[in-house]
Amino acid sequence: MSLNDIYKELQQKPEYMDLERGATSDEIKNIEQILGVKLPDQYVNFLQIFGFMMADGLCINGVCPPELNAYVSIIEFTKDRRSEVFYENGIQPCGDNAVVIHDNGESYVLLFCEGHPQAGKIVWRHLAERYQDSESFDNFNEFLTFWIN
Repeated sequence: MSLNDIYKELQQKPEYMDLERGATSDEIKNIEQILGVKLPDQYVNFLQIFGFMMADGLCINGVCPPELNAYVSIIEFTKDRRSEVFYENGIQPCGDNAVVIHDNGESYVLLFCEGHPQAGKIVWRHLAERYQDSESFDNFNEFLTFWIN
């Protein structure tokens, strides 16, 4: 399935919403600068087209407009998951070379960035498993395909 086909499928999901514009290069650089990462190309492409995406009960974090009060902000969710409060009692830390592209409190999805041994890969961590890796994907597009199904 091509990337355009994946995007068309996602846009047909119930309760679809995006930024209604792509993220600018300055917005992407801001994310990378604040979080101290170099984002994988597939995710950057997604940001350039959609900014963020919500549909069918799942949100892919990205650029957050002020009216959503950080609800879809990759910056805020990543900062939260990097904080020590989440790592008490042996819960696996997010790490500095990863960003949180989805977080609903019960689970979160990490995208590993350049410099990480798993750069470009994605893991889904669930509270029921003490936020250990439960599903994994080789790249961002594979994760999007999983969401379609």
